[in-house]
Amino acid sequence: MTRRGVIHGVLFFLAVALVAPAGAGEPQPSAHPARVVSINLCSDILALELAAPGTIKSVFRVAADPEDSPVAALAEGIPLNNATAEEILSYKPDLVLAHNYSSPFTLALLARAHVPVVKVSDAASFADVRANVRRVAAALGEQARGEAWIARFDATLAQSSRPMASRAPRAVIYQDMGGAAAANTILGALLEHAGFENVVKAESSGGFVNLTIEDLIREHPDFVAIGVYRAHEPSLAHQILQHPALADYVAHHARTMDLPARLWTCGTPFIADIALRLAAARDAFDRPGIN
Repeated sequence: MTRRGVIHGVLFFLAVALVAPAGAGEPQPSAHPARVVSINLCSDILALELAAPGTIKSVFRVAADPEDSPVAALAEGIPLNNATAEEILSYKPDLVLAHNYSSPFTLALLARAHVPVVKVSDAASFADVRANVRRVAAALGEQARGEAWIARFDATLAQSSRPMASRAPRAVIYQDMGGAAAANTILGALLEHAGFENVVKAESSGGFVNLTIEDLIREHPDFVAIGVYRAHEPSLAHQILQHPALADYVAHHARTMDLPARLWTCGTPFIADIALRLAAARDAFDRPGIN
């Protein structure tokens, strides 16, 4: 940042602090907010699905990118933001939707400006998915829409549920940089839901555990699902998924499937589509004559 930019930021902070001293409690949203700004992809997805038309005034810039966002079409025509306090306040929001990992500095400025903020969190279970939907739906005054979306989500989960057999196919969800979905994550829950045994038994607060290609082959999974993020863009992180040893293992010893990251990154009801894909892959193991 330039010296001028630093000075501008400091002056902005002082201006907000002077005109809007911090209150005793957090500001509460109105029953039906009309000027909503979302500053994180995970809250964008929920807001764009649930909010009444015309009430979303801005969403985070990633929401409009179909590589990252399952609601890119809904974000079309809506102004994009970079989650800075200056941008957010320019929309005069009566509600800001954020994430637990959103910038504490930005959230502190919004609190001093008495702007209500509702945060979503990472979903590690189906219950977490429902909780995030209900939290955002309540903040928007759209509880009925939220419950209808949850009902559709649960119906798809019921359709994609497969019993865990005594000799279930062993599976792994593998991603850039050699990350494998841990047992206590939403992807781990999806594997179990679809009737697979996750070869990764460890738990991780970060969602993934490191699994080298040697480790993966040693575990000898029957099914390798690849968590695909921007596969067409070259990167060092993605190169491990193109390793000849992995390609050879999948070609001769396992079935495979790509899982687009935009459907599972935020753990929203869009993971139901992943559940259907995994269920179809699990069913293939029960059909004779399919290798």
